Amino acid sequence: MTKQPNSALLPTTFYNSPWWLPLVNRAGNTLRLNRLPIADISEQSLLVTAQQRTGLSDFGEERFRASLRVLLDSMEQADLSLTGRVLLRKYCVRLLINRLRMQDDFKRHPEILQVPIRKPLFITGFPRTGTTLLHHLLSQDPSSRSPKLWELLSPSPPPEPRTIGNDPRIKQAAKFAKQYNIIEPNLAKVHYLSATRIEECNYLFQHDFLGDYFRVIADVPAYTEWFRTQDLMPLYRYYRQQLQLLGWHWSDKHWVLKSPSHLLGLNMLLALFPDAGIIQTHRDIHQVLPSQCSLAAITRKIYSNKVDVKRIGKDRINDLKGLSDRAMQVREKADPARIFDIYYNELVLEPVGTIRRIYDYFGYDFDPRMENNINRWLAENRQHKHGVHQYSLETFGLNPIEVDRLFASYKEKFGV
Repeated sequence: MTKQPNSALLPTTFYNSPWWLPLVNRAGNTLRLNRLPIADISEQSLLVTAQQRTGLSDFGEERFRASLRVLLDSMEQADLSLTGRVLLRKYCVRLLINRLRMQDDFKRHPEILQVPIRKPLFITGFPRTGTTLLHHLLSQDPSSRSPKLWELLSPSPPPEPRTIGNDPRIKQAAKFAKQYNIIEPNLAKVHYLSATRIEECNYLFQHDFLGDYFRVIADVPAYTEWFRTQDLMPLYRYYRQQLQLLGWHWSDKHWVLKSPSHLLGLNMLLALFPDAGIIQTHRDIHQVLPSQCSLAAITRKIYSNKVDVKRIGKDRINDLKGLSDRAMQVREKADPARIFDIYYNELVLEPVGTIRRIYDYFGYDFDPRMENNINRWLAENRQHKHGVHQYSLETFGLNPIEVDRLFASYKEKFGV
């Protein structure tokens, strides 16, 4: 096994990177110690690069610049590896390019912002509670629409049904997914990336440089504290506009969308999508928490020189506690008819029955083809297909008794 001194705080189960990666990152650290420029992540460089590549200059509403500035300042204080800096620069440039192109679409086709979003379904819940599984099962309805990775990575120009299977952006997204799967093979065990698989709304939130993703890839306490003070309504308004763009040519479909982050934005979903149905998933917190920590550790190893698993455990438990408290506060005042609760074990044991209950609750017609589609998808995507994901509370310095204490109100309210 290749020695990996920059990952000394990680358990050996995380050592699965290609042999050359530590060498590249070590060289990058040497360059930085000698104050040689590598992978410029300054705000000006990123903005100018995106403008030069598109020939466009209008990014839309300027509020994103404050988020970008705080994010980049925090990233400069983080212990990013050379690989992490290169990937972060590419990631931010792509997001800025997308903003420029989407704003150009909105200006040339103002009718996009009049596109109705009828009766969407939103899936949320703690990470690792079956949200991804449920998303895939609900997307087996021929009358539904869920965004694929390639659409989320490059939303403009708006996708069209006639080219959905051969859009050139599919190949670009395949390279993106392959890159991450090579750099961190463990990622596929937890969350497999593929250009043509459906993905979650976080990719759209990132265009405002707000979201959990940036707090997972590096230790950025200043950005985290700033993020927690932000009004998320503007973020959700822009999110809605992006859905209008992606759905411009799909007026006959209802959206099926998913993100654990929607727990922070339940009140925004209820206000901006008045006929939406919201599904909240639940699972034993003793399974949820270490699984989420493990995903965070695997992701952070892609970007950072060192990964402190105890710090991840502390950050993740605080984040989940915040999600839980915020969601329960909103639900105390929300119309219960708008939200339906699903339990992970029920979903796994009775997938078709669970989907039927959701459809009955929200008044959707269950297409006869849907059951066959669900069973086919389950047969082709069996659990652990890409490897077994192993995790424990103890790995991340978490005490089961303390976990029970912190989440006692959540467990009592939802009977988890």
